[in-house]
Order: sequence, then C-alpha cells, then structure tokens
Amino acid sequence: MSTINIVKYYFYKGMMPKDPEKLRFMIAVAYQTARDRQIFPKVVLIRSDVHDTTSIDGVHQKDPRRNHLTLYYKNEAQLNSGSHIASHGYVAGKEDLRLVEATHTEEKSDLTKRRKGKVVWPSADQLEEAPDVGYGHFA
Repeated sequence: MSTINIVKYYFYKGMMPKDPEKLRFMIAVAYQTARDRQIFPKVVLIRSDVHDTTSIDGVHQKDPRRNHLTLYYKNEAQLNSGSHIASHGYVAGKEDLRLVEATHTEEKSDLTKRRKGKVVWPSADQLEEAPDVGYGHFA
C-alpha cells in the first residue's frame, strides 16, 4: 500500500538558505527527524541552520550530543489544535548532513515563548515557505 503525504516546509523570515542544495539537505534532515516518531508530518518549521548549542535547564550551552538542526513539526491533529513538537535532528557533522539521531519534546502550544519573547510558531506572515521539494520513502 502506498501513501502520499504532502509536507510544507517553512523558515522564519530571512532564514531560508539561498543555496538550493543546502535547502534540500536541511529539508531531508527535517523530514527524517519528524518521521523518527513514525507519524505523518504535515508542516515543518525549520528553526535553525546546523549548530552545536542548546538550552539545558534554561542555560544556553554547547550541546553534548553534537551538531543539529532545530525544528518544529505538526501532524494533522496538531494543525487543528495549535500545538507542535520541537525536535533536534543530530547530524554527522556541520557539513555532513546525514541524520544520526533525533530527539523530541512533548507536545507544546504554538504560543510558547522563545528567547526575546516571540512565539515559537508565529503567524504565516512571519514565515517563508520553502519551494516544493519532493522527499519520500518506502514503508
């Protein structure tokens, strides 16, 4: 049985990579990270480029796990409830964007605040939609 799952990818305004190859790799890592929980993501907000820092117990510090991409994703139910899952897609290296490990938080409200008081999942006018990229897998 085959299933087609259309996923839309977003970035905060001004943060979408200009390099099409990097954009494709980031989307691939984001998709694989969200799929780690075996759900069908519908919308993914890629929050950052690959980096090696995180917040642990409210303290911003080097991530002991390694470089990662930070993203938020929603399935169909979360689209309707105004909630999302925050995830880290850990990669082999800053330039080697092969997914090594994925971690996820519990479901959070889209109105959760991030640093500087902005909400983590803002309105559509504060986001840029990535061009359609075909990415899939066989189950």
